[in-house]
Amino acid sequence: MEAQATATATVKEALAALYHHPDDAIRTAADRWLQEFQHTLDAWQVADSLLHDESSNLETLIFCSQTLRSKVQRDFEELPSEAFRSLQDSLYVLLKKFNKGPQKVRTQICIAIAALAVHVPVEDWGAGGIVNWLSDEMKAHPEFIPGFLELLIVLPQETSSYKIAARPERRRQFEIDLCSSANVAIDLLTACMAIDQLKEQVLEGFSSWLRFCHGISASELASHPLVHLALSSLNSDQFLEPAVNVTSELIHATVSHGSGAIAERMPLIQILVPHIMGLKEQLKDPSKDEEDVKAIARLYADMGESYVDLIATGSDDSIQIVNALLEVTSLLEFDISSMTFNFWHRLKRNLIKRDSYVSYGSEVAIEAEKNRRLQVFRPKFETLVSLVSFRVEYPEDYHTFSEEDRRDFRHVRYAVSDVLLDATEVLGGDSTLKLLSTKLAQAYGSCNNEQNPKWQPVEAALFCIQAIARSVSIEEREILPQVMSLLPCLPHHEQLLQTGMFHRADSLEVLDLCTVFI
Repeated sequence: MEAQATATATVKEALAALYHHPDDAIRTAADRWLQEFQHTLDAWQVADSLLHDESSNLETLIFCSQTLRSKVQRDFEELPSEAFRSLQDSLYVLLKKFNKGPQKVRTQICIAIAALAVHVPVEDWGAGGIVNWLSDEMKAHPEFIPGFLELLIVLPQETSSYKIAARPERRRQFEIDLCSSANVAIDLLTACMAIDQLKEQVLEGFSSWLRFCHGISASELASHPLVHLALSSLNSDQFLEPAVNVTSELIHATVSHGSGAIAERMPLIQILVPHIMGLKEQLKDPSKDEEDVKAIARLYADMGESYVDLIATGSDDSIQIVNALLEVTSLLEFDISSMTFNFWHRLKRNLIKRDSYVSYGSEVAIEAEKNRRLQVFRPKFETLVSLVSFRVEYPEDYHTFSEEDRRDFRHVRYAVSDVLLDATEVLGGDSTLKLLSTKLAQAYGSCNNEQNPKWQPVEAALFCIQAIARSVSIEEREILPQVMSLLPCLPHHEQLLQTGMFHRADSLEVLDLCTVFI
């Protein structure tokens, strides 16, 4: 008892030093001691005791909740088997104590309970396991529902946590047991959805369980009240982020293994797509928060990638989706725009690979359908080339960039090069070259007609041409020579000259004109 009291006092002193002492060396030493303490056997009782202590301050509560969580995750086997019940009871009391916060503390307690559930057999929680136990507690103590809901959110997330030191067979069994309780969890969430203060948690819980276990068929989901809550919340600033997360999981549910035949999935798809398409105007709404725009863009990218096989058929509805994805690609922020890049790659692959057309039977029918689709999507890929090519322009303030910023800019250029190559496989190298050469001519003309000529657009156009040069046919004898003839006339700038040299080397290889230009 005396040893525990000493350890408790030392923890308090170390925390006070860590957060409030003016000497860096003392703060560092306190931090090191606290980290080492978390690995000791005493940490169990000290952390538990301080969490129950009404006089503990926020710093102590956060540290002790993190300590108890990590002990349950990593060191559960330190405890004797009979300690489970007292640990479970203590965590349950703490969950109720911190039901209304602090949020950080409550979250750690929920993770600790979830980790405890991974370690022990399902029967230790009573008939039906931890989800049924949670259901009984929510009905018996509705005043603690916020805390119980967070535990319901965390449970499926912790099944894949690498921090929990559970044996593989125990982890697999827990996943099986938890998945068998998915309907109970969904029913609990449904029962809470009418309470406005709980809607965000309900949506978070729904996405968490959908991600973990698609226990409800796509046909059932189409009419499920939680689905309608999520879709109606897409137009709410307050609930947009969790609603997007649910909708993304619903999209994945319609294409996941075991989601049934296309006829079974279509009712849900037909509900999801119009709601998502209804968000298009918000993409360019200047009053929208950037994070909200990013969430909507992510939803469009998810929809495009997941339904690429349907989109590639080239139906009128498909083209509307593609137009919306072009709008996302056109957004100024690269980290938002680039969310669509994988869609364009997958669409290109679908359009050109033979496997996409085998159901058409004969070679003649296959070739005819392939040509039809390529013609349908040709204007879209031409637009794509225009939308991405300007992104490789050197910023005016590039000379002030840090090494990390320069590395990020190089990655942008590599990503745009990949998109241009995807477009080239649909449009053909010569056609893509023609599009890019027009941009080069415009940039070069502007450069010559300005008092302070900007070299960046010229360099960007050259860079894009260089990226696709090897895709140009060997018969091309018109545009590349014209481009080559411009090189000696370009403004003298380091980046521009460097790109021009690389372009010259690539073009010479394509044209086999070394004897003319060297």
